[in-house]
Amino acid sequence: MQTLLLSELESTARKKNVYRIASQVTKSMQDAVGVNCVKHANGKVLVENDQVNEIWRKNMEKLLNEENT
Repeated sequence: MQTLLLSELESTARKKNVYRIASQVTKSMQDAVGVNCVKHANGKVLVENDQVNEIWRKNMEKLLNEENT
C-alpha cells in the first residue's frame, strides 16, 4: 500500500514538473514585449532610440495633420 501511494505521489510530482517546464518554455517562446524597433520606409529595421523616436515622431505628425475623410 505504501509503495502505491509513494509511486502515485512521484507521478503527480512529475506531472507538475512537466506542466511547469512546458509553461516556462511557452513563456520563453512568446514575443518580447517592449522591443524598441521600427521598420523605415526603405525597409531597413532601425533599433537605435534616436532613429526610432524620429520615425515615430514623423509618423504621428503625418497622422495628426491628415484631414478626416
